[in-house]
Amino acid sequence: MNLSGIFLKDGILSGKLKNYEYRQQQVLMAKAVGNAIEENTHLIVEAGTGVGKSLAYLIPFILWTQKENKKAVISTYTKALQHQLVDKDLPFLKDALSIDFSFALCVGGENYLCLRRFHQSGSHGLFELDETDDLKKLYEWKDKTKTGLKSDIGFEPLPKLWKKVCREGDICFGRKCGYYEQCFYQKAKAVERSSHILVTNHHLFFAHIASGWNVLPKFDGIVFDEAHQLEDVAAGYLGIEVSNYRLKSLLDAIANPSTGKGLLSRLEWLTPYTFVEINSLAGSVRSAGDKFFSILAGRLEEPTKRIREENFIPNLLHEPLAELREGLKSVAGMVKKEEEEKEVLSLIERCDGLSGDIADIIGQRLPEYVYWAEIEGRRRSLFATPIDIAPILRSQIFENISPVILTSATLSVHGDFTFLKERLGINNGDELALDSPFNYRDNAMVYISSDVSDPKDAEAFERDVIDSIKVILNITQGRTLILFTSYEMLNKSYDALNRSNSSNRLNSLNFLRQGGMDSYKLVEEFKKNSHTVLLGTHTFWQGVDIPGDALQCVIIVRLPFKVPDDPVTEARLERLKENGKDPFISYQIPNAILLFKQGFGRLIRTQSDKGIVVILDPRVKTRFYGERFLSSLPDCLRTDSIEDVKEFFDKINHKEQKSN
Repeated sequence: MNLSGIFLKDGILSGKLKNYEYRQQQVLMAKAVGNAIEENTHLIVEAGTGVGKSLAYLIPFILWTQKENKKAVISTYTKALQHQLVDKDLPFLKDALSIDFSFALCVGGENYLCLRRFHQSGSHGLFELDETDDLKKLYEWKDKTKTGLKSDIGFEPLPKLWKKVCREGDICFGRKCGYYEQCFYQKAKAVERSSHILVTNHHLFFAHIASGWNVLPKFDGIVFDEAHQLEDVAAGYLGIEVSNYRLKSLLDAIANPSTGKGLLSRLEWLTPYTFVEINSLAGSVRSAGDKFFSILAGRLEEPTKRIREENFIPNLLHEPLAELREGLKSVAGMVKKEEEEKEVLSLIERCDGLSGDIADIIGQRLPEYVYWAEIEGRRRSLFATPIDIAPILRSQIFENISPVILTSATLSVHGDFTFLKERLGINNGDELALDSPFNYRDNAMVYISSDVSDPKDAEAFERDVIDSIKVILNITQGRTLILFTSYEMLNKSYDALNRSNSSNRLNSLNFLRQGGMDSYKLVEEFKKNSHTVLLGTHTFWQGVDIPGDALQCVIIVRLPFKVPDDPVTEARLERLKENGKDPFISYQIPNAILLFKQGFGRLIRTQSDKGIVVILDPRVKTRFYGERFLSSLPDCLRTDSIEDVKEFFDKINHKEQKSN
């Protein structure tokens, strides 16, 4: 089957896809992906919004995997793209291409209902009174579901209930399980092993690597879509986290003092002496943990702090965990049932893993890692994160698998992929930068305010930003996404806008902010009412898709530089300086430009979208690097006149009214 012919104006896709548009960029990308497969090499493709990159990489990989009986992984960052591929793109291509290929969605094992644990929890009376309503729904669902996936339930079960009934890898019996033939997870694994295309997410992919390649089936090639997220996801999964919640989860699994549930309550044959002894050992660990994390909190002057010295707090958990481990080993020697033995051995392994991780962090035993601590609500956490993941990714992925395709709308800085290649450890491969086919010149305007103080004067900057937002909102009257770089500034702006809501033209607007509800619900709520303003940070800079008239204005409050005193960022900057590089030039600027491009990309999502991007940070005009940010954007109108903004919106609204 000819690859180019599939995309022609009178080709296969045009006959199957309603409103199909031939896009030269899509064809160029598909050819480049096909060539990388044929040459068994890597490829980096920056494909602007509207190129149609998913079909451009899916079709060559479908043809290859089906013809050569190969297997390829498609890894995404967002669940939205994951489900678009599985629910829409792949079924469409299976029909359109008339090729007998198979595909599967790969998710973590904890997303599946475990029938053994479900029935075990019921027979041992582990369910609690406040779980009754959700439990009743689960009983009805488990007899109807074909997948056993949590995402297919239709409601969100209580986390503590799902934890009792989901699959847990360390206590899975595999073929020895009495429910093996009915097991949802095992059925899914069988489908994965026989599939040509496996769709997963970056988090599960790096969990796969961290586990020693034991999560996904063996595969021959990979596509990383939304590849601009790879460094941070990989660093998180290839590091260590120890928290008071992790410790509590372990101890509650042994004996929960609040509910009286746990493994000990199910081992009815335990002698009273052994029961009391293990309970006492678990209690000692719990007390030591409370003291340990209390000391940790006392050493932190701020919510997040880098830890530079070894043994910065005493390891109060080492001995109590060792004693609990020995106590559990004695129990393991008494058990008669294989099921009980597996659970006890799993708890012993968890004790070992937790103790080892605490020792690694406190003793700073891992070279090339940065150590840090964080307090978030009631959670107290310790982390060890690799400073430079490039050597790890190079040896684990790029020197181990071929072809590897990396794609996103934002991978280069002015067409140069050096920053991405250095961060991810890519030494060779082809590169391709493709512009968006959208008409930004006519459909988009960039407004750079001249009325905002430099961010160095925090108080004046904050005041001017809020005043400028009010001016813009009085023009747009909603349909606006405001992107912040900190929750503090977001919340102050939200409060100020709501205070003025009752005294001027803003009183008709509905203000939503990140944190008020989950991100998906926020976006859906935003789409319902044209007089809505959404304030977001971090995740809202990327991955949010609001096509059509629902979004006509994106306000970028501040250039998205990484906070230099964030422990991981700080360690990365120090490493670059040690290697003779200017950290600001070689890391901070290119990183911020990529996120800046992502923020801009929230506005124009389809061929007919129109709107304006407002930049309130004056540094795009006053700093040497400002033009680098602006020139990274698509070719569109640029102005510093608020009158031009009014005229642009009048033009949009006039056309809307005529079309209605």
